[in-house]
Amino acid sequence: MELLLLVLLLALRFGGSEVLKITFWIEPVQRAEFDTDIAVVLKELDALRLDVKVDDTTLTLTRSEDGLDMQRFCEILSTAGASAVIDLTYSHWEEGYNLVRSLGIGYVRLERIMRPFLDMFGDFMRQKRANNVAMVFMNARDAGEAMQQMLIGYPFRTLIMDASQTDPGQHFLERIRSLRPAPTYIAIFARAAAMNGIFEKVQKAGLFQRPLEWHFVFLDTRDRVFKYRRQAELCTRFTLSPRAICRSMPMPDLYCGSGFTMQRAMLLNVLRSLINAAQGSPGYPTAIYQDCNATASTSEVGDPLKKDDYNWLDMVHWSNFLAYATPLTQIQDQFQRPVPGLTFAVNISAGYYSSEHEAKTDLAAWSSVGEMRLLNETISPARRFFRIGTAESIPWSYLRREERTGELIRDRSGSPIWEGYCIDFIIRLSQKLNFEFEIVAPEVGHMGELNELGEWDGVVGDLVRGETDFAIAALKMYSEREEVIDFLPPYYEQTGISIAIRKPVRRTSLFKFMTVLRLEVWLSIVAALVGTAIMIWFMDKYSPYSSRNNRQAYPYACREFTLRESFWFALTSFTPQGGGEAPKAISGRMLVAAYWLFVVLMLATFTANLAAFLTVERMQTPVQSLEQLARQSRINYTVVKDSDTHQYFVNMKFAEDTLYRMWKELALNASNDFKKFRIWDYPIKEQYGHILLAINSSQPVADAKKGFANVDAHENADYAFIHDSAEIKYEITRNCNLTEVGEVFAEQPYAVAVQQGSHLGDELSYAILELQKDRFFEELKAKYWNQSNLRNCPLSEDQEGITLESLGGVFIATLFGLVLAMMTLGMEVLYYKKKQNALEITQVRPVDDSSGSEGNSSTAPPTATSTTKQAWHIPVLEAEEKPAKVSPPPSFEAATFRGKKLPARITLGDGKFKPRQGLYARRNLGASDSHSGYME
Repeated sequence: MELLLLVLLLALRFGGSEVLKITFWIEPVQRAEFDTDIAVVLKELDALRLDVKVDDTTLTLTRSEDGLDMQRFCEILSTAGASAVIDLTYSHWEEGYNLVRSLGIGYVRLERIMRPFLDMFGDFMRQKRANNVAMVFMNARDAGEAMQQMLIGYPFRTLIMDASQTDPGQHFLERIRSLRPAPTYIAIFARAAAMNGIFEKVQKAGLFQRPLEWHFVFLDTRDRVFKYRRQAELCTRFTLSPRAICRSMPMPDLYCGSGFTMQRAMLLNVLRSLINAAQGSPGYPTAIYQDCNATASTSEVGDPLKKDDYNWLDMVHWSNFLAYATPLTQIQDQFQRPVPGLTFAVNISAGYYSSEHEAKTDLAAWSSVGEMRLLNETISPARRFFRIGTAESIPWSYLRREERTGELIRDRSGSPIWEGYCIDFIIRLSQKLNFEFEIVAPEVGHMGELNELGEWDGVVGDLVRGETDFAIAALKMYSEREEVIDFLPPYYEQTGISIAIRKPVRRTSLFKFMTVLRLEVWLSIVAALVGTAIMIWFMDKYSPYSSRNNRQAYPYACREFTLRESFWFALTSFTPQGGGEAPKAISGRMLVAAYWLFVVLMLATFTANLAAFLTVERMQTPVQSLEQLARQSRINYTVVKDSDTHQYFVNMKFAEDTLYRMWKELALNASNDFKKFRIWDYPIKEQYGHILLAINSSQPVADAKKGFANVDAHENADYAFIHDSAEIKYEITRNCNLTEVGEVFAEQPYAVAVQQGSHLGDELSYAILELQKDRFFEELKAKYWNQSNLRNCPLSEDQEGITLESLGGVFIATLFGLVLAMMTLGMEVLYYKKKQNALEITQVRPVDDSSGSEGNSSTAPPTATSTTKQAWHIPVLEAEEKPAKVSPPPSFEAATFRGKKLPARITLGDGKFKPRQGLYARRNLGASDSHSGYME
């Protein structure tokens, strides 16, 4: 009765039309998409007004072990019945399949919608030799189908992500950003409308950086709806041919509309083919109703494959759009039998976006019934991409900054610009191995230290955690680092620790030569000069044998040592020219000889001391080794806090303390042969303890820049900075004030580091050895440690000799003498003109000649006027200079005055007085006066 009532209701519903009862088996993840698609498909079928109607029932399989799926399927069979079952599940349901075949219900299996796209993409990635691929799907159903494909196996390592996932920890953008190692390729599987939304999110997140790595797989024929073709320049695209797909369908206007999807097209083609087969079948496939509890169990039915019953599905003629797929070989139970499933026949073309060559962008064509056909000879793989770790360390790798402000200089994208030895090395390595890279600086730490929790920070920590693929930095090879990472051949053979100190700034003085002798010595020399000059004048004046007091012995003109002449003689005796004519008296000569001996000894002493003073000053050098630096106390020194150099001294002090403790315990516990431990000096120097104490007292600096600045600020060279020798050498080429002292100690190489067991180790090692053979590292060393920069530094006194600043006082003294001489000359000219003017207005009265010359009227007594003039004139002459009484030469005396009595008064010339210019003229005039009397 109930069954009859159900039949009547169905007859009323479908208006007397034949009913094809279809039961769909689906997975839970397919539910949302399937409900939408089946509703659209049924609506399209109703619009066709066919004689056969479709009544659908959906069974969502839970795969539970309590038999719930079979119970629900039995309820469907007992209430609604089934003419055919369409299986859309991902794995074969063996129990339900056996029941369907035993009851004679038609069974059709549909393959996953994503299978053709995943097969095509796998073949394409195989051509590109990909190893790490990230695949993003538009919804959970497509991502689930990709997970099922993973059971078969991909030819690459993959990460499957769902773009519709909104959980913060599961969002595909965050997962791509944090994925380590970074994927070689990224593929987005979506319909055209959804592709726009996903690409917008990728762009906003800043993940779209290398176009050759991105692949866009369109799941419908509306790829031209994608509006970011210009931004996606050079990206690979996979598109369907809408013309070929619509041509393979019986009703292209219906199937290729605006709502076209591959899922809907496949369901529509399958249902349309089943309706056509049902209409052409000799016996219409009636729905089968079955109460599982009222019949025998499925095990009593027997093997369904041995049942030779008539199956109306044998009459189905599938459209050209559908084809049987090859059964998949996957992990399954031994009782499961692979059942061939239907899929859609599709042609997919692979190309890339290009705004210049739109017609020549196809790379390959793929068909679901064939293999991938390359349109070019090969498909070149994209350049590999690596994240390379490094840290700031001058000159190895550092950020470009403004010289004045210290602000970072950024590129057009806003990223900081890296420079340095390691950066040039990375660029050359990327060109040689054909890869792209991103420089990654550590967020915590510097090169890498092990903290209290046993975790590494810095460059080593990023490499251990997989944040970077390999590291190229100023990374030294330590044993504890080799336990967690692998080092490759060194790219910089030996570097170590050295000492930087400032070149001492010598204080320059214009009167530097005066500092050779102390002030009391200079005063003693001046006193000796003054005393000698006075004594020469005194002896020449009072000695009876001087030329002044002994005219008969020296009848010719001799030097009269007045007080002025004595000082001049004493002063000029210090010069190579000599003092001139010496005194005639023996006492004066003895004084002069003693004075000359003093002058010779003093000049020799001054010259020797000046040479030694300048030589010793130029030879003054700072400390030459770490031992000398530890023994002195004038120079303070420090290191960068918590640096490798700082740790070196800490370790060395620990070694000293340990050895001392072991020696002390050994010596104190010695019971026999204790005399062997009797020593007078400890064999190990405890210098590192003193050095570390001095470093801590000087306060370690925060970074190397601060350390070099402190050294440059101490002009007296009383501050040293102990740091990496390579960095010190680089700073010396840039700062002319700095110099390196001592030899390099604690040498260690710099090397490239990779993750333990990384496949990149052999490839990078071979490239490094080839670069060494090509002398590439020598070129880098000449570039960053360019000694030619030192040519721009000003020469020191050691290189250019004594400067004008040191001996400028000598020239100043000469200039002072010149100025004083010019002033004296001016005074002499003024004095002479004044005296000449006075003499011109003064007339001297003529004096009568005692010989009684004819016509001479000078016998008259002098008038009062002439007497006044003579009285005024004579003092003037005496005020100027008293004429020296010098005897005339013997020849003159013999020729003129021999045998004659000299007159008492003689008048020369016309009786008028004419002053003679110069000292020599006055001396001659005095000589004449001594023989001829005084002039009037």
